[in-house]
Amino acid sequence: MKKRTLLLSLVFVFAFVAIVNSAATAQDQMITQQMHRNLNDMSEMLEDVSAQLSTGKMTPEAQKTAGKITQKMSHILQELSGLGGGVHYNHQTDIKNMKKSWDPFAAQAATED
Repeated sequence: MKKRTLLLSLVFVFAFVAIVNSAATAQDQMITQQMHRNLNDMSEMLEDVSAQLSTGKMTPEAQKTAGKITQKMSHILQELSGLGGGVHYNHQTDIKNMKKSWDPFAAQAATED
């Protein structure tokens, strides 16, 4: 009886460890995917801001917004270099807000071309 109990206990422990390990791996993959999406979104936005800055035709308001966006992205990149985990989802919200604040200027530049 003791051998049977010991065997069942060992099976339970191994199953528990396997489940916990697979859940942790899945969570890490989701965080990594979110981080990649965030970096891609920031890269595209910086490319757009840079292209418009190089035209020399930005209004003072657009330049001010571009400066704020660049500063915020710098802050996010600093956080990414030192932290991990849940900050990626907070960054996603910040990036969406930056895109929203930049959209009017991107549309304005597109109509000027």
